[in-house]
Amino acid sequence: MCEEADRVKCFQMSADNLHSWLRSVDTCEVLEVHIMRFVRSMNSERFLIASLESAGNRDPILNRLARSQDKIGWRRFMEGMISKEFCRYP
Repeated sequence: MCEEADRVKCFQMSADNLHSWLRSVDTCEVLEVHIMRFVRSMNSERFLIASLESAGNRDPILNRLARSQDKIGWRRFMEGMISKEFCRYP
């Protein structure tokens, strides 16, 4: 993890902007929670862990999405490469 205070602050502001945008376009609340947990983890947590630990989620579609996104990785996610499974989520 980055220890440069200004870079971390900039990242957090960007994450806040993403969160605001997700809400403004009426993103499914379940996805919003998992996306933001994954983003704010700063690559310290897999998407699957975020989805499984969130209220004991057992949604097979979300779990498939999480596994797929974990193969792609956090950095690629932050660069805009997201799993096709996002399109399949209700």
